[in-house]
Amino acid sequence: MSTTTPHKAGTASSPSGRPGSRTAGVKAARRVRTAPSPTAADDGPRESERLRPLAAQLKTLYHMGRDLGGDENWSDALDRFLMALVSFMDAEGAGLLLLSDGERSLSARAVFHLDDEHVARAMVTIRDGWSRHARGAEIHALESYGVARATSCLERGAPWRTTVIPLRHRGRALGFLILDKAYRGAGDFEGDYHFLSTLQTIFAEEIANASYISELRQLSRFNHKVLDNLRSGVVTTDLDGGIRFANAWAAEMCPRLRGRGAAGTVHLDELFQHALHADGLFRRLLDAADDAEAFEVMCHGGRVPFPARLRVTRMHDDHINGTVLVAIFDDLSEIKRMEEAMRRHDRLRALGQLSAGVAHEIRNPLAGIATTAEVLGEKLAGDEDKLRYIHVMLDEIQRLDGIVKNLLAFARPPKPQVSRCRVADVVERVASLSSDAASARGVVVSTAVDDDAVCLADASQLTQVMLNLVLNAVQACGRDERVAVAARRDDAWVAIEVADTGAGVAEDVRASLFDPFVSTKTQGTGLGLAICRQIVDDHHGTIACEFLEKGTRFIVRLPALPVVAGAGVGLPS
Repeated sequence: MSTTTPHKAGTASSPSGRPGSRTAGVKAARRVRTAPSPTAADDGPRESERLRPLAAQLKTLYHMGRDLGGDENWSDALDRFLMALVSFMDAEGAGLLLLSDGERSLSARAVFHLDDEHVARAMVTIRDGWSRHARGAEIHALESYGVARATSCLERGAPWRTTVIPLRHRGRALGFLILDKAYRGAGDFEGDYHFLSTLQTIFAEEIANASYISELRQLSRFNHKVLDNLRSGVVTTDLDGGIRFANAWAAEMCPRLRGRGAAGTVHLDELFQHALHADGLFRRLLDAADDAEAFEVMCHGGRVPFPARLRVTRMHDDHINGTVLVAIFDDLSEIKRMEEAMRRHDRLRALGQLSAGVAHEIRNPLAGIATTAEVLGEKLAGDEDKLRYIHVMLDEIQRLDGIVKNLLAFARPPKPQVSRCRVADVVERVASLSSDAASARGVVVSTAVDDDAVCLADASQLTQVMLNLVLNAVQACGRDERVAVAARRDDAWVAIEVADTGAGVAEDVRASLFDPFVSTKTQGTGLGLAICRQIVDDHHGTIACEFLEKGTRFIVRLPALPVVAGAGVGLPS
């Protein structure tokens, strides 16, 4: 504020009552203080003019940073950034060059209004010399490479065209921003220095953040790819035990986890159940002393529960600020079946050894009894009353001999002589052999066999299996009921089915239907299906029984004969 003149100051201090009195002087002084001086009036517009470009720079920097930080499409954001930079700086063009491979490679990430030759020349020059440049960490000119005394732009006296702005973050070199704008020297550059220096800091931060985000996304994709290719189910829970995440294999094993609209719709206690923890697993695992546990459970993720091996780990989730569970589980159904098959094999082997010994011990005395009965019959010729008992004895001896033969067949089955076998021929023979038994019971037997149903099998043993299945089906049927035999090719297998509409199989024998000495017939030995299974196993096939609403269906699957191109079904040359 301007001061009063000496003359006016003296007038203001006069004690008289004239216009030059104290009162008049104070009023005059007030008028002088409140009136702006010509210098202050001129400084306001001048200061405003000086601040206007700075405000524009700050506004531009703010919008550039916000655009870079907020756009998920990094390429589009870079294009807009370079375009805005060129426009604001009144430059000819700009480009972003990024380092990779441990700072050994340099490539153009985004370019705006720079020709390829300019960019290529800049990359070669910077890559070959920036680490040896005395001012390489500061804003410098591309033209300063290779000169005797390298300088920054603020030190350079000679003109230049390409400005190199190094981008570093926490000591790590990220790349370079190049600006195509002619400067006459350091004095000409000073007006842009503070803007470019601030831009250098902001842009380096955004490049580093984008790099970290890209690494996190890549790591996330990698983790998801690994999880989805695991042959184990992986699920994670929320704080309340709801399933938040399930990998592809978990969804494959548990259809309940597919296409869930919202997280937590399936609870861990619904999915996994343990006999000793009927009140639920989630809380017990969450409060357990150990962070990791493993045990067997029943998984209820689909229509049929299956045994599973469950491994659970507690983990603190920063995203939801609490402890959750990570569970890895495997379907044990196949392992359980293999264990059961091994136990069954061991039992059958022991039973086979016992059966062979018993059959051998019985067969010799039985032959002696049969011979004695026949001699006795000859001596009692003509005495029909006594011969009747001899005939009963011989019939029972013959039945016992059949049982002994079955025991020996079960204990020491002959090795199959595998060759090309047309299933149609086997089915035709079986239908002929069973026709009398079917006619006697009034049962209709029908057949439907595809021409390409050709397998690798011992025709005699396959006939034995099929005849046993068909006769069993006929004996399970009443008058006017039906037995259907069908065979078809199913990829690498030939599937043979024997279905009947009879009484079916009682519940209490279904699980042990193929075990030795299990029979639903009063006169049966219980070895027929056991022998059938053994023959099919020796052919590397499978046999199974489906229990229908009315009747049963037995399915035999044997390896199909390969199809030779141009030659139809047959053995390959």
